[in-house]
Amino acid sequence: MNAASHSDHPPKSYFRGTIDPNPEHVVLDVRHVHKRFDERVVLDDVTFHVPRGEFLCLCGPNGAGKSTLLKSILGLIRPDAGEVLISGVPPHEARRRVGYVPQRKSFERDFPATPLEIVVAALRGTWPFFITGEEEKKAKDALARTGAEKLCHSQLRDLSGGETQRVFLARALVTSPELLVLDEPTAGVDTHGRSEIIQLLAEISRSEHLTAVLVTHNLLAVSKCAERVIYLERHVRAWGTYEELSELPRLTALHSGEDHDGD
Repeated sequence: MNAASHSDHPPKSYFRGTIDPNPEHVVLDVRHVHKRFDERVVLDDVTFHVPRGEFLCLCGPNGAGKSTLLKSILGLIRPDAGEVLISGVPPHEARRRVGYVPQRKSFERDFPATPLEIVVAALRGTWPFFITGEEEKKAKDALARTGAEKLCHSQLRDLSGGETQRVFLARALVTSPELLVLDEPTAGVDTHGRSEIIQLLAEISRSEHLTAVLVTHNLLAVSKCAERVIYLERHVRAWGTYEELSELPRLTALHSGEDHDGD
């Protein structure tokens, strides 16, 4: 059977590619996850893992279950069956081990705060009414890593979409997370900013130590960043390297433009 084939009753999971079934160091382990809302099944027997140092792109159409899976990984909801483990523990025990970059639309940009304060808040775990010298250095180092060091004393409301996402990427990285989760970080960003964010993510993807899951509709982001790709449509339809799956019609249906909203 070819991964690109389609029928009215496709298999629950189809794994294609050079997948190591038992990697030595698994950071994210999703096992037979099932989730439904009322009568609608959103996730059905979703199983995959992400080893240490791998940059995974999670793709699929609107309504495929991506947002629900992401919430399960972040510990915001619990599966009806199956489990999610982060370095061997459930998400609610691993929150300090996870860095999260939200969609630009999901936070209040008019909040009166500077990038420095936002990054230090993530470092401290509470809002910093006073910032120590050590905290400031760590925050500035994180902002420099994402090319946002010149923005540290700006107001969040004055930043462009691309600049805002650089700040939130620094916020996610400052705690040296074991797992970085990025939820369509180029959505709502202009073309120039989108290109810059994708290039930055491509540089991060080359890290041997950082494990990341990028949810995206952007084919350019997938081609530049992904060491492995999962295509989700309630089940895992395909799982492999970008080169192995690049001819998959469902994947080539993605585009290199604006990300879309949706599950």
